[in-house]
Amino acid sequence: MTPLSVRARVLVCLLMAACSLLAGCGGLPGTGPVVEGRALGEVLNEPVRVVAVGPVDGASQEAIVRGFLRAGEDIDETHATGRSFLAPQSVDLWRWSSEDVVVYDGDLSLRRVGDDQVEVSAAALARLTPDGRYLEEPPGAREKVTFGLTKVGGEWRLELPRDGFGLWLDNDQFNRVYTNRFVYYVGRGGRDLVPDSRWFPIGTRLATTLARAQLSAVPDHLAGAVTTGVPAGTQLAVNAVPVTGGKAQVNLSSEALSADPAARAAMWAQLTKTLSQISSVGSVSLAVDNTPLELPGGVTSVTSAADLGYDVAQKSFSDTALLRSGDTIRRIDPRYVPDTGAARRPDLKPKGGDVGQIPDAWVDLALSVDSRQVAALSADRGVLSVWRTTEQTRRFPSFATSLTRPVFDINGYVWVAGRDGSGHGRVFVLDSVSSDPASSPKPISTPWLGGRRVKALSVSADGARVLLVTTNASGGDEQLGLSGIVRATNGEPQSLARPLRQAQSLTRIQAVTWLDAYSYAVLGQIGATDPMRPWLATIGAGVDGTRAGLGRLSAVPGAVAITTVGGPRGLLLITSDNRVLARAGSTWPLIEHGSDVLVPGG
Repeated sequence: MTPLSVRARVLVCLLMAACSLLAGCGGLPGTGPVVEGRALGEVLNEPVRVVAVGPVDGASQEAIVRGFLRAGEDIDETHATGRSFLAPQSVDLWRWSSEDVVVYDGDLSLRRVGDDQVEVSAAALARLTPDGRYLEEPPGAREKVTFGLTKVGGEWRLELPRDGFGLWLDNDQFNRVYTNRFVYYVGRGGRDLVPDSRWFPIGTRLATTLARAQLSAVPDHLAGAVTTGVPAGTQLAVNAVPVTGGKAQVNLSSEALSADPAARAAMWAQLTKTLSQISSVGSVSLAVDNTPLELPGGVTSVTSAADLGYDVAQKSFSDTALLRSGDTIRRIDPRYVPDTGAARRPDLKPKGGDVGQIPDAWVDLALSVDSRQVAALSADRGVLSVWRTTEQTRRFPSFATSLTRPVFDINGYVWVAGRDGSGHGRVFVLDSVSSDPASSPKPISTPWLGGRRVKALSVSADGARVLLVTTNASGGDEQLGLSGIVRATNGEPQSLARPLRQAQSLTRIQAVTWLDAYSYAVLGQIGATDPMRPWLATIGAGVDGTRAGLGRLSAVPGAVAITTVGGPRGLLLITSDNRVLARAGSTWPLIEHGSDVLVPGG
């Protein structure tokens, strides 16, 4: 018998066995709801589900409480098991679908506080808001809730607080059933897509959830800084976004028809960029009340936002940096880590436009995005100066005191913060490329700042956002915030939107720098006795180290400044004793001595 005939006989046997198995399945169900299914070939990204077990007869009060909280971790579409622990009057008080989630760490602590009440407490890591914002809790925070218990049919059942109750998820379970994704808006005056971080339940309805989030209004912390191509009031015409053959089909309500051609392209780009975060989505089509939309040329499906001219602005990588030592500025290769005893690295040739010398009486140097200008402060931090090889040095005294390290944005504006004549904290911008000899730093509107002061800031590569470290009037209560930059039509910054808090678990923050459009690095401490160290974080994901790929790096006592020549691997630190350290895995080897390392826009 030939090998081919042997394989044929085996195949026939397998087919007969399969037919026998199918015959015993009883056919397809004839009843049940119609639900949104998976696309053919979809890569599953399902969480490891908790198998919820309902209450058993004779269960104690504590067992009912633990069983209910455990059942809440099984995020299904009915929560029937969890509801079985509740007294009838509490069923409608359970807000399991509102995303009111507490993320805790460690074990739950239960304490009887009466004959029919149990208090539950846990170490709180974060809270997820109804719109998917991940808000870290401060160190040592504990979350508490008191449940009532009553007999129903002779068995203990739970009574929820009168103001309702959401979900409590331990950190591991939260990471299994929620995912960090981004909703995209459009930077004003351009085609940059600006990401906004949210958390969504993983599952078959992720495409629907993401699309619904994209149709929402611009969030408060980006108000005025970005726009959306989605007309106000637009919703999903059908509460589902099916993915068929790799195509996500978004059916919108009639309000979408009010978008002009430019807004329609922006709306399509936003939805495409957002939905493309799902591995099974290869293209996006739009319809209004089941009537397909078209772009010029009869295009009905878009595979990438870049096809429409929209994309996320990327922070440029640098293969060299400027090192300031004394009054000399020279180029170095920051990726070169000398071996012990190695000869001094050779200086690199300067590039055209490099500023080669600045008196050492000037401190806190910053380099423009085009590498042709350097801003610096006087030693008393009361004067701002800008150097350019082709122009006379410009100095701006007496507009503020206690100035912060300046930074340049993509439009050539120098940002610096300080105290005005009344001692109030202000943020100032200077048009460094203006030909007007009377140009000077101008304060921008920050009414939300109140009595707080800005300690440090960093502007994103898209020019639409700024990270700010603020303190109270006495220098305490350090906070990191993300704020949208509201600009005039000529690009001049006018105001900052009310910031969205970041990195709430850090009690001290020394400096911050953007790594890319989605993430940042910050020098900080969790406790007063902890050493200063760099932390990596995604916007809206926290720095507590529990999110995948995030968390603390090795401690660097004495670190005072941080920048990068390219993402998290290109981090550079400067210490108070003028050591320049480069990240090499988990270590920070010395690469040079100097007081400042300058990278474009850093």
